[in-house]
Amino acid sequence: MKRLIPTIVLVVLCIGGFWYASSRDFFREKPPETPGLVTVKKDEVTGFTIRSGASEIVMERKDGGWTMIQPSPLPLTAYDADAWVDKFASLKKDKLVTENAADLGQFGLAEPGQRYTVKLAGGTEQTLEVGDATPVSGYSYAKVSGSPQVFQLADATLQQLAKQPIDFMEKTAVKVEYEKVRSLSVDWKGTSWTLTKTEPDKSSFEAKWKLGERELPGVDATGYMDRAASLITEQLVKPTADVEGLNTPELRLSLKHAGDDGKETDTDYVGRADGELVWIARQGGEWAYAVPVGAVQELADKGTEQPESEASPQEEAALQDGAGATTP
Repeated sequence: MKRLIPTIVLVVLCIGGFWYASSRDFFREKPPETPGLVTVKKDEVTGFTIRSGASEIVMERKDGGWTMIQPSPLPLTAYDADAWVDKFASLKKDKLVTENAADLGQFGLAEPGQRYTVKLAGGTEQTLEVGDATPVSGYSYAKVSGSPQVFQLADATLQQLAKQPIDFMEKTAVKVEYEKVRSLSVDWKGTSWTLTKTEPDKSSFEAKWKLGERELPGVDATGYMDRAASLITEQLVKPTADVEGLNTPELRLSLKHAGDDGKETDTDYVGRADGELVWIARQGGEWAYAVPVGAVQELADKGTEQPESEASPQEEAALQDGAGATTP
């Protein structure tokens, strides 16, 4: 009987392994992966166009960078246009409606309301055309130009392509490179302060800083830079030349950065209030950003606040009194 124990254990293990593999579909043939709608090599993309009704966005890529041609030039982020191309290249149909549509009009595709076109090196194009909504809520009819197939696509997918100019725009008014910052100065309507890094060889978080003559740890200092970096617009920028009053600014902000070679450079920003907004522009820069007055005021007030890690003399005295009161 003892000789049979190893055999019994082996049989039990085999049965258990077979059951586990079956429960995980190890023996079931995987369905073929749905092919993409378009064949796009991202490194061959030279531009794309988004058409929705009468509006049109035209983007062009040259020397690795993106430019908005229509409706008008804007400062662009380094990643949003590339992300759009990635989404277009990964499109897959949700469901085939017909292999060969005799009448595109019944799907709203005779004159599509939306067209998304990617231009490739060599002059070829790939266009996705979107028509009417399907009877099933949340989907629309679509086709690829040059193909007779009509299929449905989820509206959630299409929304990732239906961008507006501001979706590609750089929205940060002040560029803060934390590890390169050596000082930050702010002057807003009579409130002014300067934050200076006193240990330049350490990371921003680990280094000691000074706010005026008061020493701060890095954990507090980064909070001041956070406020500057959070000056963000939610509307289209304007050319700096179109904003009045920047030659007599109410806001002055200066950042000193150290380059990789250790050389320090100053970047100055100016701002002028206009109602509930402050238009901020880098001196010599092309664009001005509309930032809420409240955000600018919070930045200015930040320099007058007590750092979280530092108790005031009054607070320390209160703590000591409280400790003494509990002593018998």
